[in-house]
Amino acid sequence: MMNAKAVALMHKRNALVAQIAIERVALAQQGAALRPAVRVIGKVSAGIRYLKSHPGILLLPIATLTLWRPKGLWAFAVSGLGLWRLVRRGWLRP
Repeated sequence: MMNAKAVALMHKRNALVAQIAIERVALAQQGAALRPAVRVIGKVSAGIRYLKSHPGILLLPIATLTLWRPKGLWAFAVSGLGLWRLVRRGWLRP
């Protein structure tokens, strides 16, 4: 026969197991809501890895601007230089 302390521990254990089951269901629902965001983050990181392994692709927009509209390339370079100066001065923190 079980003593009172063992019975109390058994009831407490059963209550905790039931609480854990409820929390698992809630966690699964919250995780399902985050799944689309995780997919987007995964695709972005895969794209970044691809660009790091194929840096020549980044030259394509610059070459297109150069051939299509040289003035556009000049404006792009000037605005990029201005942004770089702002970051260097500490006005913008990336």
